[in-house]
Amino acid sequence: MKYRNYIILALLVTILLAGAGYWYFFMQTGAAGLPFPSGSSNGQTGFQPFSRPPSGTSPSSSPTGTATTSQNGQAQGSAYSLPVLRLLSDTPVGGYGASTTASTTVVRWVDRGRGNIYQATYDSANITTLSNTVVPRIYGSVWDRNLVSFIGSLFQSGDTAPSTVYAQLVAQATSTASAQASSSPDSASLTPYVLRGKNIPGDVVSYAASPDGKSIFMFAVQNGEGIGYTAPFNGGTATQIFTTPLTQASVDWPAPNIISITTAGSAYEPGYLYFVDPKTGVWKKVIGPLPGLSAKVSHDGKYAILSATGNKNNVVTSIYSVASSTGTDAVIRTLADKCAWGDFYKDVVYCGVPSQAVPGTYPDDWYKGTLSTNDQIWQVDAATGAVHLVSPIISQSDRVIDAFDLSLDPKDDYLFFMNKNDLSLWSLDLVRSQ
Repeated sequence: MKYRNYIILALLVTILLAGAGYWYFFMQTGAAGLPFPSGSSNGQTGFQPFSRPPSGTSPSSSPTGTATTSQNGQAQGSAYSLPVLRLLSDTPVGGYGASTTASTTVVRWVDRGRGNIYQATYDSANITTLSNTVVPRIYGSVWDRNLVSFIGSLFQSGDTAPSTVYAQLVAQATSTASAQASSSPDSASLTPYVLRGKNIPGDVVSYAASPDGKSIFMFAVQNGEGIGYTAPFNGGTATQIFTTPLTQASVDWPAPNIISITTAGSAYEPGYLYFVDPKTGVWKKVIGPLPGLSAKVSHDGKYAILSATGNKNNVVTSIYSVASSTGTDAVIRTLADKCAWGDFYKDVVYCGVPSQAVPGTYPDDWYKGTLSTNDQIWQVDAATGAVHLVSPIISQSDRVIDAFDLSLDPKDDYLFFMNKNDLSLWSLDLVRSQ
């Protein structure tokens, strides 16, 4: 009898201890000491290759995406919570530029609607408003290496074609800022810079910055001819380097001694890629004719990624060796407009590649916006032919991304791109994506 009582007492004590343990480990709240950021249920941040973000989170919320920004540009959040795929701007962007300092990578962009200038760095989750000077309807821009000035396309009210402007961030004097703050009831609207600039005369249809970011090339149409100009990136005097019967082209300045000019691409027209010497203005045909040609040239001028229209109006993509005048299948199928070459690793090109084929006439339908793609980010090594999936991005975002206007920072740590569907701006951490 006594033995049975001991057994019952032991069972009761065991049940009580088990209940206390369950309450302590599973029912308590306020787990502030967990060694991973809030908003993550498993301690992982960044790339989640096979699943969407956990329920209740979004790339635009502070723990896993762009930090929220207050009226004066100061954001909430911290650097350790930056995601691999980062939404920098959810509102339409009118171009951007990226650079690298000794301690971090910096990206600045123009708000397409108002012309405000914003900045993000990769040692902080903050988004800072640098300038709130109203310059509405800036549809594109190319920045200098120091991210102080840019050349942009501006649609003024009533215009059917864009005008081109040179703009520069000018620091506000302390005395001026103090006076404005004392006289303005909304001192929070002050910014460290104002935007100053001027219109560039002539019908500039395309432009590109030199690799060192100190010069600009502009392709203009005047009196029915195409005219090429180079100018210092400080708004200085432009120098004419050539004239041509060609009037529609996209331009780039990939290497110090190469300006690339690609004729406007269409499935119904032959396309050509030319190299132009920025000092002499001498032209050299690289490849063509190819229907629907678009091209991006590597930063050493050794390779170009080409896309052209195939037999069924689909896309054919290849890596072209300039020295040997030969092309090899790139394996991926995408438009060259959706690609960017590395600045540091010059043999490597990154592209937005459709996850599945979308029927249409390429590149015309994509240019007109009558079709859109759901992209992944792929890497191609032009020297070895190796192809690598960097990120599916759909698993890390809250939307379908049709990537365009791609570029990299000087160290190839981050890939920047815009979404053609909504003109939002994104960055992908390439180091953490490996």
